[in-house]
Amino acid sequence: MSSSIDYSGKVVIITGSSSGIGQAAAILFAKSGASVTIHGRSEDGIKKTTDLILESGIPKERIHSVRGSVTEEKTLKALIDETVSKFGKIDVLINNVGIATKEGMIQNPRSMENLDYVLDVNLKSVIHLTELAIPHLEKTKGNIVNVSSIGSQKTSPKMPFYSIAKAALDHFARNYAAILAPQGIRVNNLNPGATMTSFGSRHGIPEAVLEKMRNDIKIPLGRWGIPEEMGEFLIFMASEKASYMTGQIINADGGMLIDSPTIKFD
Repeated sequence: MSSSIDYSGKVVIITGSSSGIGQAAAILFAKSGASVTIHGRSEDGIKKTTDLILESGIPKERIHSVRGSVTEEKTLKALIDETVSKFGKIDVLINNVGIATKEGMIQNPRSMENLDYVLDVNLKSVIHLTELAIPHLEKTKGNIVNVSSIGSQKTSPKMPFYSIAKAALDHFARNYAAILAPQGIRVNNLNPGATMTSFGSRHGIPEAVLEKMRNDIKIPLGRWGIPEEMGEFLIFMASEKASYMTGQIINADGGMLIDSPTIKFD
């Protein structure tokens, strides 16, 4: 897939771009002409994303990477400061980083330790990074897209804090869209449904269980999404083609949210 939207001369930060949707988005933005700052905790993941961008024929001068956890202020500051010092400005911030539970907490998802961590990663880091980016986005009339989840609109007994944090992230988008509209900064959320990424295996869910999940989840369109499809949504939402849209939650879920039990009349 390649986008028809031209990002030449634009500067894009994508958090959590060492795998999955963030990685696909980073490649797509770079192919569309943008200079990109990629980010992750994994050295290998960052290298993989960098290599994939380079394989697309993008010069390495248009790639910058920051490694570290978004729970640390120094990582957030580095994302902004290094991007501005290398590329001169910021046009788009893609807050893609996300976690379902703290490592090792899948068996104890309702511990307060897990609550703190899930809120720190999925919500607080996004608000903090956004605040750091605002002065730069004001100059470029840039915009923000957060990667949320349709989990924000569903209950999740196995991972309640993930759903709760994503619901808060949706309301963050609406509130900050209202706050930042006068400065010409748009804020929107992309809410993917089931997407084929390493999200499950990264949380220690065994492959057999993931396979069963993939077969059990009912999706009206009959398949899981792929990261590249979500990347295409991000490319569109962050572009001038979506210039009249702000404070919106865009669900891309193959119809999962409209699936409901059928009443039989016979």
